[in-house]
Amino acid sequence: MKKKFFSALLAALLLISLAVPVFASSRYTTDSVSLHGRDYTSVPALAAALDRVFAGSPDMYSDMRCTTAAAAPIGSRNVPPGRTYYVKSPTGSVYSGTSCYIYANAVYATLFGDIPYHGEDVSWRHSYTAARNLSKGSYEEFSRFGIGFGALLRTTSNADGSYNGNSGHSIIILKYDRDGITYLEGNGDGNGIIRVTNRSWDTFNSVSVSGRGYRISFIVQPTPAYISSLTNGSGEWEPGELVGYLARVKSYDWRFRDVGPLEWFADEVAAAYELGFMDGRDRVTFSPDGKMTAAEAVTLCARFLSLYYADGTDFSSAGTWYSGYYAYLRKWGIDTSFASPDEPVTRGDFAVLMARALPEEARGGDRQVTFPDVPAKYASAVNGLARCGVVTGAGGYFWPDGTLTRAEAAAFLGRMADKSLRAG
Repeated sequence: MKKKFFSALLAALLLISLAVPVFASSRYTTDSVSLHGRDYTSVPALAAALDRVFAGSPDMYSDMRCTTAAAAPIGSRNVPPGRTYYVKSPTGSVYSGTSCYIYANAVYATLFGDIPYHGEDVSWRHSYTAARNLSKGSYEEFSRFGIGFGALLRTTSNADGSYNGNSGHSIIILKYDRDGITYLEGNGDGNGIIRVTNRSWDTFNSVSVSGRGYRISFIVQPTPAYISSLTNGSGEWEPGELVGYLARVKSYDWRFRDVGPLEWFADEVAAAYELGFMDGRDRVTFSPDGKMTAAEAVTLCARFLSLYYADGTDFSSAGTWYSGYYAYLRKWGIDTSFASPDEPVTRGDFAVLMARALPEEARGGDRQVTFPDVPAKYASAVNGLARCGVVTGAGGYFWPDGTLTRAEAAAFLGRMADKSLRAG
């Protein structure tokens, strides 16, 4: 199967002394002609809205009645420090502000139809506060909170991270990776200019956060349900990308001695571990051939849903270790009565469970695959997962009555969360 992890490992060992971060220094773009919304999001509605921002239409006005649009394309100085501009919310309320802050609100409103205001309003239609009071920005921290495309980040000079309306900076996050962050900002140079900025994490923190005595006050972003609604079932929303809500939160570092880089399940085990779905039996052993129980299957399904929707669910309970996971799936209307908690789970039952958890926008695919050994009770789930490349079977068969192994469970989860691992 895939060998990309093995190749990447060799390349890293050979080139580690020569590696240069993509965001080695600050880099700015002030020419909107060279910018395209599709480069930052795969959702057509959002790409089109971002193109409007680049063209100078961020739904910002120069008068309180919101009748005179304030043209502010990338590179302009039409948002000078101290000049008050206005943004009209979908409910008709008008908010005012200056420089970077009001520009970030206007851009967010153009993208998502919401006004985050102070990061404290609970009346938004499509948004929620994903994170508060962070000492710095980093790939790991942003991934942990599921920060995605278009999130509005506000820094503050208040030591406790509370909102401060006079001192700080406001930006719109476009994308980020392990090397750095790309964002859109107004008044980026202190003179009103609007630009897209690329920085390494160290530079971002030294210039915009800790280096200036600031903290990240809040990060506001649209709900996964709202993002999903923008796709209209088109399948163009890509979970696992930085514009999505699944991100790797741990580093695998080839810790499991019983998972060789050439095993068919190597990539999937790494993904399941890094995404926070599965751990090893101990620190150095994954036990790929170990059998899965129904309780463990329910646990994985609940973790997938919770991480996909970034709802921060605490699964602890006063009952058994798995009670919280069963209760969570019941809230989703997912049947967990296929087997007693301590019984082994079959591949067929696990396929049904996970097919119910995989949202429509995360499916896609058009593989025409059927398995002759799959009975009617499993057919819809197995065929649907095969169509989008999550299941592949073996030797032309799916073996639905076989007991699910830990390697197979990792394959389900890794491919559900990361489309690059799917067949086809």
